[in-house]
Amino acid sequence: MSELHWRTADVTLNDKLIPNPNAAHDLIQRIPTARVAVEGAFLHIDPQNGEPAYPGQTEWETFIVPASSVKKISYRTHLEEPQVNFIH
Repeated sequence: MSELHWRTADVTLNDKLIPNPNAAHDLIQRIPTARVAVEGAFLHIDPQNGEPAYPGQTEWETFIVPASSVKKISYRTHLEEPQVNFIH
């Protein structure tokens, strides 16, 4: 497996496929603020965005779904502040 390049994004799947980090018996379709990485035709999803769901949690699952299961991924990009050089 190659090095994954993770990004924070909102993910919407075609169906409820991922267990809710706060209630594992409940499956969710929309994962706001998840950590995601693309590898070939698959999307790796960390629904907890690298953060514990409760105090003391030391490990959690990352899920892999086929890209065909993804309805939408959205993330924010920030524009670099333009470099301004003042001539004195």
